[in-house]
Amino acid sequence: MLNGAPKGGINYPSSDRVCAGTHLFIDMWDAENTGNAEAIEAAVAQAVHDCRATMLESSYRKYSEDGGVTGFAILAESHICVNTWHEERMVAIDVFFCGSLDPYASITALRDVFRPSRIHISEHKRLLGTRITHPNIVEAL
Repeated sequence: MLNGAPKGGINYPSSDRVCAGTHLFIDMWDAENTGNAEAIEAAVAQAVHDCRATMLESSYRKYSEDGGVTGFAILAESHICVNTWHEERMVAIDVFFCGSLDPYASITALRDVFRPSRIHISEHKRLLGTRITHPNIVEAL
């Protein structure tokens, strides 16, 4: 639980604002395994486990012998999506969790498979609102 919100609930970063969840954009450069769909799938499964999320389904596609991989995991709590550019050794990952799960817990497994020389992470709170836009949620507390 985070700020009293159960799994799948709404996070309350302050008394005046509510958000449905946290979305991380993770960019990696000089990465390894960018063409290895099996390794990426295993890393995402580990990331889901590390975050205590619930995997519903996943799919991974390698685009050609020397091409990149696109993969996703659909979770009960939202999703993890990975896109690689094998020829450029770059990776773009979205990790979005609704409720109280911590998307930062996914980073170790993802970093371990790609071993990038550089990583950039940006965080976005999704579906921000106020007591005016979400009166039923806020007032129910």
